Amino acid sequence: MKNGNLLHAILFDLDGTLRHNQPTGFDTFVGYLAELSHPLSQSQQRRGERWTHYYWAESPEQTADRKEFGGENGGFWIRYTTRILQAFEIDGDLPALAQQISKRFDEDYQPVNHIPDDVIPTLTHLRAAGYILGLVSNRAESLDGVAADLGLNGLLHFTLSAGQAQSWKPDAGIFLQAASLAACAPEHAAYVGDNYYADIVGARTAGLTPVLIDPKGLFPDAGCRVIKEIGELKQFE
Repeated sequence: MKNGNLLHAILFDLDGTLRHNQPTGFDTFVGYLAELSHPLSQSQQRRGERWTHYYWAESPEQTADRKEFGGENGGFWIRYTTRILQAFEIDGDLPALAQQISKRFDEDYQPVNHIPDDVIPTLTHLRAAGYILGLVSNRAESLDGVAADLGLNGLLHFTLSAGQAQSWKPDAGIFLQAASLAACAPEHAAYVGDNYYADIVGARTAGLTPVLIDPKGLFPDAGCRVIKEIGELKQFE
């Protein structure tokens, strides 16, 4: 990939790409619904999960909810939960159901960080191959601490959070700043992420080469290179 497409840098999203919650919030949500007598079909799950990607890509709905509730507090999460239920097209008293589900999350959901087994070997391989590697996330705080906690620091040349960049994906600004930190033009950098709306649309707008990690096949119309696991990046050379 480096020689054929003149790529000098490979930049990575963090949450949902290199780091995962185990179990995931979405799968836990689906499980709680089943326990509350609202089992979902595969098409409902697919529609709802695509919607969550849309929502967390700085969507107008997310912006409005943050403004209304003053951040990610209890009211915000109940509103978010109600919105997911609407995306699933579930009938009934959705605010009451959202209250039940939010209560379950508050009381029972305790995810742990999970780094897939292929992440560190792949980053090690890509760095040894000469690529500049960066971590670029929509988190507000610096990423250095979390990268160190996850054992990634020695594999990355730099990290950049949206808070530091004052630019949130899919805005092009954060991608352009990341390319600058990698000391290359945007067209010589690839960006790997799991959220089509934030990562792929944003990277493409900024002129980077987008790569979508999509193990469930949620975005068959992505229009870019799609992988199911990070280890596939070794085959790009």
